[in-house]
Amino acid sequence: MTQTAQTNRLTAHEAAFAAHMQALNLETANRFITALSGGPDSTALACLVDRYARSRGKDHQAVIVNHNIRPDAANEALRVRQRMQKRGIASQILTIKNKAPATAVQEWARHERFAALTKLARQQGAVLLVAHHQSDQAETVLMRLSRGSGVVGLAGMRALTQRDAVWVARPLLDWSADSLMDVLGLFDCAYEDDPSNQNTQFERVQMRQFLRDGGACGETLATAALRLRRTMLALSNHLDAASSTIWHAATPLFATGHAVMDMGKLSDLPQTAWVYRVRQLIRQIGGRPYGASDQALTGLHQRLLVGQNSTLGGCQFVKSGQHGKARRFYVVRELGRTPEAVDVAAGDDVIFAGCWRVRTNQDGRLVHAGALAKSHDANASTIWPAAIAALPYIVRRAIPVISTLDGRVFYPQLEGVNPAVTSIDTALSAQFLGR
Repeated sequence: MTQTAQTNRLTAHEAAFAAHMQALNLETANRFITALSGGPDSTALACLVDRYARSRGKDHQAVIVNHNIRPDAANEALRVRQRMQKRGIASQILTIKNKAPATAVQEWARHERFAALTKLARQQGAVLLVAHHQSDQAETVLMRLSRGSGVVGLAGMRALTQRDAVWVARPLLDWSADSLMDVLGLFDCAYEDDPSNQNTQFERVQMRQFLRDGGACGETLATAALRLRRTMLALSNHLDAASSTIWHAATPLFATGHAVMDMGKLSDLPQTAWVYRVRQLIRQIGGRPYGASDQALTGLHQRLLVGQNSTLGGCQFVKSGQHGKARRFYVVRELGRTPEAVDVAAGDDVIFAGCWRVRTNQDGRLVHAGALAKSHDANASTIWPAAIAALPYIVRRAIPVISTLDGRVFYPQLEGVNPAVTSIDTALSAQFLGR
């Protein structure tokens, strides 16, 4: 291939990438972080993003996460960083300090990786880019289909989502793996071969091999999965638009991290739309990355219709107790037997319980209000700030507070509370991410 032909192909790839970034409304973003595993897909993404960012005067860095799972992980991370440095691409390594569990290692690694990357992205005000591509999308849809996922699950991975108060973009979802290998060849850039991609104990590896070994049938199945994904995405968007007015009128969501659901006002909402909306609500309040199954949500619907308190997906549905409102429920986070607690230091910006972003200028322990001493409730009018004391206990207990070693209590999301209880500073804030 001539030099001119190579240049033209690379220019075409870069133009296609820029078009995808524009379609995601990322032209206005000023900072990008590429999640770089070192494999071919993320390496191609890092090269494309860097060229894109440079041409527009934007900041970009590639970030390698070392999970410390494999013996050679640290050396591999160094090789990947050196590869980026030789290309003039800013990069750094984040090392996970927590020890990997004996089981569900991939799930643990994914959680730790995203927690580290989104924390860095929040600190820098950056968009996080990940390298999922067309084949990954097909595998995801088929895995979810095998588990009986509904409309939302079969809509696959979205190109732009929010996680831990960070925009996460997947600009390569329409790109084939072959196109990305072509990009690497044109950039003359090497990459790592992760041995875990051959480990058949992982579901995704099993699905990938199934599609690959199926030859023409595997290709047909992958194409059908992508077609199904497009249909379900359109249906998901339609459900969202069609149910929006009824849902928001019957289920207001409050900055205090709870909702009030009036089942009577939702009687005209089709079952499919109800399941779609409640799955989303449970993720918002429960703070979990994945939603409940259609079967579990259908059971929840039946219990709520007869006025029965219920729990699902880290949320409690509790009757409001008002006369004549037996089908009206508070939807609150379920604290469990051991509520979350996080030690924080001045200057921290943390995600708490999966659904709160807390910034603090105080050292202390971040807990749910319900984890404070029960004696606080004995005299709520004087111990609790008025804005908190006015809330039902089932709601109040899930609000984040910071307690210090000298006995002070801070309510980061409130302003103008009783100064005898806490002092409020502009550097203290708690944002409920579900809104």
